[in-house]
Amino acid sequence: MTSLVYTLLGGALLIVVLFVSALKILRVEPKALAGLMALLVLGVFVPVSIIFWPGADVFAVHLAVYMITVYALGIIFSQRAINQQAGGHWFHWGPAAIIGFFMFIVAVDAILIVVAQKGLGKEVALKFLPAPRSGGKVSSFFPGTVSHDFREKEELFNRYIEQRQAQQVRDWQVKLGWSTDPRAGQNTRFQIYVSDKNGQAIANANVSGRFLRPADSKLDQTFSMPQSKPGFYQVELNLPAPGKWELLLNIKQGDALHEIRAGTEIGK
Repeated sequence: MTSLVYTLLGGALLIVVLFVSALKILRVEPKALAGLMALLVLGVFVPVSIIFWPGADVFAVHLAVYMITVYALGIIFSQRAINQQAGGHWFHWGPAAIIGFFMFIVAVDAILIVVAQKGLGKEVALKFLPAPRSGGKVSSFFPGTVSHDFREKEELFNRYIEQRQAQQVRDWQVKLGWSTDPRAGQNTRFQIYVSDKNGQAIANANVSGRFLRPADSKLDQTFSMPQSKPGFYQVELNLPAPGKWELLLNIKQGDALHEIRAGTEIGK
């Protein structure tokens, strides 16, 4: 949330400073200067975003804020020049209402992005969201990750349904977790224990998985987990960003495939 606010407000403030400075130095019409500033914003922000892609939602909000700032400056200073020539006040409620409306929309979008990435605060979630039936923690963020796209081919969907049914009948038990509290940028051992429905260890399986980062697939990490002893598998992982992560884990022994999905939270 903090970094998003800094980049939005910082970028908008930089545009204001550049616009006012250019208006005094170049002495051009405010509308013409607004057009030049819009081209400058596109010419700088779009290439930088392509190189350091923040995600489509973050990109759209930043671009909207920056372009609205340019639009607002063009209207305000154009109206000011007209009214000063006519001997009246430079402020008018009409442009101010339009600008206020768009800024409200941008603020709401920014809040939705933050909630989707990090969820509501604990106290807010407990107050407004119902308690989970399973007795676990309330999760208020949208993961935004897609591990399967079943609509591409009906055959893939049918295979997945068959695999899930076989998995339910097989009823393997999987216990998983971190050896210590995981923190961003630090190596931490991730480990699991796999047993069948009778409690016997599932040994010599091929275990692999992916940690998926909501809204930023560039941070996704693929890994494999060697066996440390029968039924136990572990790997050292370093997840680079704090917050919510999704886990897709595959355990394969012979023709049997066991797939589970889970979530974790990485500390700062």
